[in-house]
Amino acid sequence: MSRTVQTLCHDIRYLADELAAVSGSHDEKGLAHLSTCCATLLELLQAAPAYDDPRPAPDHMALSRYERTLLCEHDVIWHWQTGSDALTLSSRWKTLYHNDPAPSLTQWCQALHPDDRERVLALCHEAATTSGVSRIECRLRDGRGQWRFVRLRSVDNHDADTPGRTGVLSDITHERYRDPVTGLGNSDLLDQLLEDALQKPHGTRHALVKITMVNATLLSESEHFNNTRELETRLAALLGELLPADRLIALPGFSYALVVPFEDQQALQGFLAPLQQMLGMPLETPTGRVWLSYVVGVVPFDASSDMQVETLRKQARLTVNNASCTGVGGIHYYSDELQERARRASRGEQLIRDALACNGVLCYLQPIVSVREGGRVVAFEALMRLRDGEEGIAMPGAFIEAAESTGLIHQLSQQLIDKALYILVDPAFTARFGQEFVININLSRHQLKDAMLVDDMLRLINKHGADPRRVNLEITESAVLAEPALALRNLVRLREHGISIALDDFGSGYSSLSQLCELPLDCIKIDRRFVMDLEHEPRKRHVMTSVIDLCRRLEFRVVVEGVEESATLKTVCDMGAEQIQGFIYARPMACQDVPDRLNATLLPLSKQPA
Repeated sequence: MSRTVQTLCHDIRYLADELAAVSGSHDEKGLAHLSTCCATLLELLQAAPAYDDPRPAPDHMALSRYERTLLCEHDVIWHWQTGSDALTLSSRWKTLYHNDPAPSLTQWCQALHPDDRERVLALCHEAATTSGVSRIECRLRDGRGQWRFVRLRSVDNHDADTPGRTGVLSDITHERYRDPVTGLGNSDLLDQLLEDALQKPHGTRHALVKITMVNATLLSESEHFNNTRELETRLAALLGELLPADRLIALPGFSYALVVPFEDQQALQGFLAPLQQMLGMPLETPTGRVWLSYVVGVVPFDASSDMQVETLRKQARLTVNNASCTGVGGIHYYSDELQERARRASRGEQLIRDALACNGVLCYLQPIVSVREGGRVVAFEALMRLRDGEEGIAMPGAFIEAAESTGLIHQLSQQLIDKALYILVDPAFTARFGQEFVININLSRHQLKDAMLVDDMLRLINKHGADPRRVNLEITESAVLAEPALALRNLVRLREHGISIALDDFGSGYSSLSQLCELPLDCIKIDRRFVMDLEHEPRKRHVMTSVIDLCRRLEFRVVVEGVEESATLKTVCDMGAEQIQGFIYARPMACQDVPDRLNATLLPLSKQPA
């Protein structure tokens, strides 16, 4: 009889799923067969519930999980009398779920997940008013307190004595919670584990640990593995040796996760130390050993907090992404600073895209003054600003980092350069400042290693009919060091076309002196950090004097940046500085305002008339 019950359950599951898949059509023959199977099961349930208990195969051979599923070991026969709400479950219920069956469907639904209760009850009542098959999935907690995924398949029963719906309740936890390749838990299980952890008693601490194999995609394409699945299986087995396999989660992109309880920081570090040691060891393959590049992100959290599951997962992704950018290896912990940085990056990218689409890239100018020529404006530095609908004008700190990381710096710079070069031929500027002033334009590290930099720059210069000798491109040491050979080649070509090169922020790095000898330069801009408190620090004054004298011997023009006070201006002029850029003469202003607000010759603010 046991095998008969198993056969009936198997048929009901197969027929119900097939009929549910083609709900738009009516398969009368299939529906009739399904109804017959359910009626037979109901008779068995009423006559001898114990028959529902499947026995091992006669030869006691070990069955795989898939084979046990086929034999319906995880099925419960159920019947619901719609009129009285009475619910009857076979004896297998208590064996599988470790608690007594509820007497009514309404009470049984109270054991379901809170998000499923009303939905399941409503679907059952809806099915009771229609003929045919119904299939409902939900989560219920078993007697051990663990959530299980179940699928209810049923068909209406027209028996005059027991009208209602009869069918099979199947445990599909493995189907819903398991990754088919590795056999580990999947993303749905991770959500459930996090939800369970958040519902623990107040003060209980947990950590979401996320592990990402950074070089796994490359390894899967190498000669060491036949395909991606083979590497996924190997990694799952490797992690399963150290971590609890029933709580280990496999995520897309060769990532894995774990929710672990801990008492204090020291205990958590003690748990993670063996993991770090294991990941640092090579993986042996038939064709040789391979080394894994990994990052581990850890998000500690307290139970009974207002934290949401999706928030925890976002924080884990953020931690791992940040760790990948800083380098592989090591264990990285989430902090609110990462969240704030991500917020700024997201807002910065949106600012950039909006500015590019709506002509919101603005060119601001700050004059460079020759003190040797009585304050004549000899150049302007073009500074980028973005139009911001919320705050009016966005300063570089709000978007430059996002521009560099997304590669949008190229498009931004193209628009800025286009507007800056027009100033050289703008009649208003020519009338006020003459035909000799220079425009300074900053180049990022991405631009400096762009093979099309020179061609793009010459194209824009020719577009405006500007003189390339009036263009001064500012670079930094870090930009050059990002790709030295290509950067040097671009700089040499630019100078061959008459464009001058200035080394910006001189003195802020560690290799400035060597750059003076190796780079094709025309101008040195001394960083404002040298200038701050210059008159009060003798060492800075000695260094500044030496730098100015050295640059004069090397025939470089020198611009001292960041001069704001009269005392500082006097000090740097006494040292021999000839060109000054700073608030003491003017702050950056929109290019269209410059001709009306500035004269061709500027006095320090302290000497300007009120």
